[in-house]
Amino acid sequence: MTETSLLNEYQKLSPGVTKIFVLPQIPYLNRNTSYLYQLYKDFLEDSSFIKVDSFNASSLHKIFLSRIKSEKSILHYHWFEFEDLKSFIGIKWKLFWIILFKLFGGKIIWTVHNYHPHHNKYIYWNLNIRRLMAKLADSLHIHCGSEIDRVAGILKVDKGKFFVVNHPDFPAEIFEKSKSIKLLNKKYFTEQLNADDKIFLMFGAIAEYKGIKEVMEIFKNLHEKNKLIIAGFVKKGNLDYFNELKNLSDNRNIFLEGRLIPDEDVPYFLSSADYVIFNYRDILTSGGVVLALNYKKSVLVPYAGCLKEIKGNLINFFDMKESRKQNLKKLLITLSGK
Repeated sequence: MTETSLLNEYQKLSPGVTKIFVLPQIPYLNRNTSYLYQLYKDFLEDSSFIKVDSFNASSLHKIFLSRIKSEKSILHYHWFEFEDLKSFIGIKWKLFWIILFKLFGGKIIWTVHNYHPHHNKYIYWNLNIRRLMAKLADSLHIHCGSEIDRVAGILKVDKGKFFVVNHPDFPAEIFEKSKSIKLLNKKYFTEQLNADDKIFLMFGAIAEYKGIKEVMEIFKNLHEKNKLIIAGFVKKGNLDYFNELKNLSDNRNIFLEGRLIPDEDVPYFLSSADYVIFNYRDILTSGGVVLALNYKKSVLVPYAGCLKEIKGNLINFFDMKESRKQNLKKLLITLSGK
């Protein structure tokens, strides 16, 4: 399927559209690493474009008021799932306003970011809720054409509902490795990294589906000149997992930083790395991979989802179908020199 643009799809869905409602709320604090900010950057930074109105679910009634006022508006929703009682109640609240918006003639786009929720909870109910959202949506946004058949099959919707707009890029400010290591030592790692270390990085939200623990176990048996840095905020519901990871980090060759990394420090983490590792258990798209490639980093990624479409000499694929951990281990041993 040919790639298009959000602007084209908005105008196709609602000619003369003047406003896009975006949920969840676009973060402005760490905009350089925000998927949502970068996706809508042209709209947000140029007043001549369609206006973007972004808020959290508690203000969803605004989309219904928009229909009452006969505004030319579209709802563009990202992610749609629940993982506990509170978020289950929240999803019912969301559906109430979304269905009301739809009944009054509103147009809906849903960006499908994953095959199934990564937290792997309430699989049956999440699947049915996501199938309902897919039916309510007028169009479904996906980041690559090769996975439309599979996603359409999971959601039980017609393939004609999908359109492709590639994952947005992220701005990259690249520094010398030695300078980056000096800053990381000063602010995060108390002089424990050296310029001649081979540094492997796992960057982004810390969550079980990213297979971080498996990578740490591999590094336990690698030479200490191979350093593994894990950095990012702890994703909701993964605190116990993070505590397991803390027990594995040893400040010998495994370093764990479980907090949100501010935008001004992101270039130093990426610029210090020789390789960036992504050990997803199942993946459709990955902002982390896009970020690493924008920094011209060699990446280790599973041969899966939209990642399969990435070309170039910076890509090191490993097979997920059988013995995923062993396939990654062989690749890491080869790259580490041990």
